[in-house]
Amino acid sequence: MLKHLNIFTTKQLDDILVVTPKGQAGSFLYNDLHREANTVRDAVMKPEISHLVINLSKLQYFGSEFIGSLVSMAREVKNQNGRVALCAADPQMVEVLQNMSLFKLWPYYASEEEALTALKSGDAEPKTTTVRSKA
Repeated sequence: MLKHLNIFTTKQLDDILVVTPKGQAGSFLYNDLHREANTVRDAVMKPEISHLVINLSKLQYFGSEFIGSLVSMAREVKNQNGRVALCAADPQMVEVLQNMSLFKLWPYYASEEEALTALKSGDAEPKTTTVRSKA
């Protein structure tokens, strides 16, 4: 959907934008991350986008700047009364995200398909219980 991005891939499925960070988040320059995150934030502010899935399947590591960019994208969607879901992280990332209490803000699903189904059905609500990732 969005062109000329090196850090994120995106695709639009109906009114849902799926954002997939790719590569090692620690290897990106802050200015590049900031620019691309702003591009994605601009996309989620468009009227044809209601919800956001952040697919973490291609990300092996992330730093605080990177997680901050994902949180800012998700907040933009929430500010427009949309729903957000995180999905497909490896077990270590799931543990880190859970320790950061992000699953209290946005639900986590083991796969992109599960996240899309939950958003489409209106069932995507934050969980307060322990999250299990796919092993």
